[in-house]
Amino acid sequence: MVEKAETMNAEWTESNQGPLYQAVKELSEETENKRLLQQFGRSLCQILDAYDYFGKGSALSGDEKIARLALFTKEEKQALGMDCTPSPKLRQQVENVFQALALTLEAETNCLVQSMVDMNSEGFGRAIVSSGRLILISTTLRAGLRFPFTSQAKLEKFALSSLREALGFAKCHDEVTAKR
Repeated sequence: MVEKAETMNAEWTESNQGPLYQAVKELSEETENKRLLQQFGRSLCQILDAYDYFGKGSALSGDEKIARLALFTKEEKQALGMDCTPSPKLRQQVENVFQALALTLEAETNCLVQSMVDMNSEGFGRAIVSSGRLILISTTLRAGLRFPFTSQAKLEKFALSSLREALGFAKCHDEVTAKR
């Protein structure tokens, strides 16, 4: 009898969720997305600071640092050429993005997370972010497609979708991640 009442209650709450419930749910998702993107931005800035040997970006704010040191300008993107050979800056951008994703996931899941990027001379390869025996993010690199990022909005969209998917995997398969 109790089970029947619980299932009826669950069915009732799922089917009778009004516009106020939907608005609160969307607001909580939006604040969660902002929090994830802020953490990703901090992680990317930490990585950029680690590779900034001469302190070119030490006086810049986080957004300015990402814009100057990590993103490509339209001219730089056009200068890459049609042969798709990746420039050193493109290789560094891809590695930095996946290292920042790994650092963000490590902060979110409290698990050890590592990234690996392997790209050949033509721009083909694979980028993997894993924890223990679980691959959280696996991206195929095809001749520089999807990279380089020229705007922070595109970078954030890629990062948010990757982080959402990875956090879902980590939550579902918690038993195979590398705990601290």
